[in-house]
Amino acid sequence: MSPAEPQRAGRWDTAPVERRVLGVVRTLAALDRLLDVLPVLADDMRVETRFAVAAGSEFAANLTDQLHRSQAQVVGWEQATGKDFDFAISPSGNGSLHELEVPVLTLPHGAGHHKLRATETGVAAEVSGLSAAQLMHEGRVVPAVVGLSHPNQLVELRRNCPAAVPRAEVIGDPCFARLQVSLPMREQYRAALGTGPRKLVVLASTWGPNSLFRRQGGLARQLVAALPAEYQVALVLHPNIWSRHEGLQLETWLRTALRNGLVLVPRLRKWQAALVAADVVVSDHGSLSFYAAALGKPLLLAAFGAGEVAPGSPMALLGERVERLDPAGNVRAQIDAARPVPDHRQLADLAFQDRPYQRLRELIYRQLDLPEPPWPARPEPVDPFHS
Repeated sequence: MSPAEPQRAGRWDTAPVERRVLGVVRTLAALDRLLDVLPVLADDMRVETRFAVAAGSEFAANLTDQLHRSQAQVVGWEQATGKDFDFAISPSGNGSLHELEVPVLTLPHGAGHHKLRATETGVAAEVSGLSAAQLMHEGRVVPAVVGLSHPNQLVELRRNCPAAVPRAEVIGDPCFARLQVSLPMREQYRAALGTGPRKLVVLASTWGPNSLFRRQGGLARQLVAALPAEYQVALVLHPNIWSRHEGLQLETWLRTALRNGLVLVPRLRKWQAALVAADVVVSDHGSLSFYAAALGKPLLLAAFGAGEVAPGSPMALLGERVERLDPAGNVRAQIDAARPVPDHRQLADLAFQDRPYQRLRELIYRQLDLPEPPWPARPEPVDPFHS
């Protein structure tokens, strides 16, 4: 078969498909990350992507429905583990990836590997995404490639799962690259939000018992009430919160704040525009905090689960540098006084490698045994959303 001859196109296919990629997701957060990765395959009709849900997550509720709403082509796990694919990408090391018959690339689904692995009773003394419990099955390393966002993660991988070190490849962070190229569109995002000349405060929460939403659940209502009309408040909740409680319950909990002007950012693919549009960010130990800091946004922490953060990680360093918001004090004065994190460019340099889209595309096409397209691999600005 010649290299130019389609190898995957079926009788009824119109596209000249030669290779098929499987996107494996277990949660909305993983899907959000995967949708930052797929633009590296843009415009290439030789490559088709389909999706499958790897069962087992506590946060997989309605995930298949969300894939269908995203107009993705979804296959069942039995088909996913068959012979229909050439390569798989999973923004998580969790799940039954060992059942796949194709090479698998795992990626972090946050701002690098900065959290300890969650367990039923708390956290393990292993870095999530780099642990042997996630990367190995019956004595063998499962991923063909363990994607890292920075070379310093090799140290943690060697400590957590030394057998996987030969499989590691430093790629960078496609999400951060998209945020960076979105900065010139800030005014468009603010217009879509209806922000106008107001000061936009983005309140953001990760999931779990030490998150902002768990520890300071009334903060959105408090901010909307305390800040005058010259301010706008938008709330970003981690996709796991949406999956666990769903929109009706969240809107019930937030009813007074929503009636008084709070913007509840949709669950998927919209937090990026809100972050770029923000004047000040109030958050916790979630990845959004790190992205905010790396972009130079004024940042305050209203919660910080230090026990969930990997010691010595850039996120742990962030926790040491950022001022805390005291909800019992004058919140307006604190928000007005918020400043970018000291040495925020150093934080970015400690977490992200350059040229992630080029690195990622080179890796994927190498695994697919296809020549790269002649056009450059460039990150695209994120889409706006309307409040």
